[in-house]
Amino acid sequence: MRDAIELEWSGVPSVAIIAEPLVGSAEAMKKLSGMPDYPYVVVPYPVGSLSPEEVRARAKDITPRIIELLTRQA
Repeated sequence: MRDAIELEWSGVPSVAIIAEPLVGSAEAMKKLSGMPDYPYVVVPYPVGSLSPEEVRARAKDITPRIIELLTRQA
C-alpha cells in the first residue's frame, strides 16, 4: 500500500492489490499516510497456491477495476 501511495505522490498512477487478510493493514497504512480515501483492489486469499490458470482468471476479474483506478481523474 505504501509503495502505491509513494508512487502516486511522485506522479505515477498506481494501484495497490491487497489480499483479503491484509485489508486491515492496508486501511491502517492509508490513514498513517494521510490518504484515508486511497482506493485499492482486494483479491481473495490464498494467492500463492493458485495454478497458472487460476491466476489468469483472477487477473481477468480485477483488470477492469485496475484500469478504472489507473485512469481516474485526480
